[in-house]
Amino acid sequence: MKPLPAATLKPNQSSKKTNLADTSGILLGDEVYWNPSRLPNGHIAIIGASGSGKTQTLKAIAYELPRFIPSVRCISIDFHGDLELPFESCYPLNMESPHGINPLVVDLDTKGGGPSLQAIAVAAILKKALTMGVNQEGAMIDILTTCYRQRGIIQDEPTTWTRIAPTFADVRIEIEARIEDGCKESSKLALKLAAMFEYGIFTRPQPSLDAQIIRFDLSALGKVPGLSAIAAEALIKQVMDSHRIAGEIEGKIPKTFVLIDECKEVKTSKTLNILLADGRKYGLCAVVASQRDAEISNEVIANTSTKIILSVDQTEVKRVASRFRFSDHLIANLEPLQALVRMGKDGHKVNIKPYYERV
Repeated sequence: MKPLPAATLKPNQSSKKTNLADTSGILLGDEVYWNPSRLPNGHIAIIGASGSGKTQTLKAIAYELPRFIPSVRCISIDFHGDLELPFESCYPLNMESPHGINPLVVDLDTKGGGPSLQAIAVAAILKKALTMGVNQEGAMIDILTTCYRQRGIIQDEPTTWTRIAPTFADVRIEIEARIEDGCKESSKLALKLAAMFEYGIFTRPQPSLDAQIIRFDLSALGKVPGLSAIAAEALIKQVMDSHRIAGEIEGKIPKTFVLIDECKEVKTSKTLNILLADGRKYGLCAVVASQRDAEISNEVIANTSTKIILSVDQTEVKRVASRFRFSDHLIANLEPLQALVRMGKDGHKVNIKPYYERV
């Protein structure tokens, strides 16, 4: 894990004139501005207990980003349904929604994509989210590969990768056909995937990701274990794949931000870790937030140049102080909408200007 800067913040550091000279960026509060192009990367980690102002801080950043960078795109993965913004394109994912997500969209990168690798990646996501065994994972890979082949999408023929990808409707048909042929493993898979098939979110058309402000409302999926994590992982992977295909950017101005509240749902996400490690060079950044320290992975801590600590439960103070490199005294005495902000090596104590004061 990358070393973190020393915990040297002083309570009045944010009032020093040397820190106030540059007002180019997004105002966080108290004349402290955040500018991703002046940092090693544009990633942000936010931690704060319920009532600390975490969601207001996250929404404030999301609201200001298109105003500061007019060309930027913001994609919010909203697990609680409370990240709405003006002028957004919102896609609720639930049993009645016409919208869906297709995890089977093929990564077109000839160096690391194609239907076979997509099948392996999706099977791994399902294994983790739905607690599948090794045999079920292997059967899932074979089923997904068959579904790609039925659509004429072949690993050794990259020109076929742009064909319309199968959905989980195809997967269901293939599983049912195998059950009729007496495959016991397929019967077990059908039980594992029953809730997913019933909700239908992985069988419906996926909306375009071309709008500037997009929010996927996953709040209804929390009632079924694993669904929201699968949907989030699929979205993050599609966004990361598209940026990698587009190639590295010139300069340091990000093209897209993925914003995730309650990142416990994607704590073990392999794709999010790749985004945090490599996304910057493709113009892709992430803002992740959580209530508890245990819900934020080491990779998030190591790869975010900006860390925002709002008030946390007193039982969390010492661990947060150690991982985020601020003094426990400062953290313990934070009030709602007060934050300790570290941008690179610079630390500030800030009274956050919340979203509701910006609209």
